[in-house]
Amino acid sequence: MISQWLPHEIASPMALLYGPLLYFLYSTSLQKRISASQVLIHCIPFLLLSLLYTRLTYGLPEEMLWNSRRLQINSFHHLILSLSLIFYSIFVGYKMRTEPPADPEKDRLINQLILIEGVWAFMVALLAIASFGVGLQFAFNPLMLLYCTQVMLMAFLSRYLLLQKKELQADHTAFMPSRYAKSSLEEETLNVYEHKLHEHLRNSKIYLKPTLSLELLAKETNIPKHHFSQLLNVHLGKSFYQVIAEYRINHAIDILEKADDQFTIESLAYECGFNSKTSFNRYFKEKTGLTPSDYREVKNTQLMS
Repeated sequence: MISQWLPHEIASPMALLYGPLLYFLYSTSLQKRISASQVLIHCIPFLLLSLLYTRLTYGLPEEMLWNSRRLQINSFHHLILSLSLIFYSIFVGYKMRTEPPADPEKDRLINQLILIEGVWAFMVALLAIASFGVGLQFAFNPLMLLYCTQVMLMAFLSRYLLLQKKELQADHTAFMPSRYAKSSLEEETLNVYEHKLHEHLRNSKIYLKPTLSLELLAKETNIPKHHFSQLLNVHLGKSFYQVIAEYRINHAIDILEKADDQFTIESLAYECGFNSKTSFNRYFKEKTGLTPSDYREVKNTQLMS
């Protein structure tokens, strides 16, 4: 029986923070400020259930009465938690489609976390159904699914941290001019690095690779990572993603100028190395003042006139 998965389980209000934490992670990936009022609003279910839990369980010496209250709390907790996980999985998933993070690794991590929360929502929903007297049976132990998702969660987070550690350190140097002052490069050296960077990007078209990172590009161009960060942030005055986005947009413009209409804007976005159509549209409009669809329409109008 599904009710036997967690025979001694006691509802924990902490689980109601999983959804808000996912949303806060998404917001910070866009470098958006999270106000105290926003945190409070998203934590209301957690705070209310914590108060309810304390109120119903305070001063219950009898084990039988405690077990009765525990079952009542669990039923309500599973219902609220399943609704919370479902809401935040759908809500953050929708926000990711309309405004994805510029960093492809953050984009991937958040999508992976959405998947895990979706699995948790399914499991908790089954617990909620079972708590209202509906008998559910499975040929396998669904609790193993929970353990698997926890292992996956640790693997996803570990992978992200390992991949981002060096890149975050490089980005951090942009806010530490004194470090650059101690190892400042000659203008001539920076010009050589700039030429090498642009030549490699033009010849290899490595910017079309969706998973391209600062560390990989520094390795490809044989430029030390610290020097590469200084080249971008100080000499060029641009972030890594701004430089790559410019090449991707120029590549897209070349395709739009030469090709016919036998392709979709979304397929063009992926072909140019972007992870989503929305991100592609945003960078394209920043450079041209038009969306890709509008740009293609203007081009077709000019050809017909």
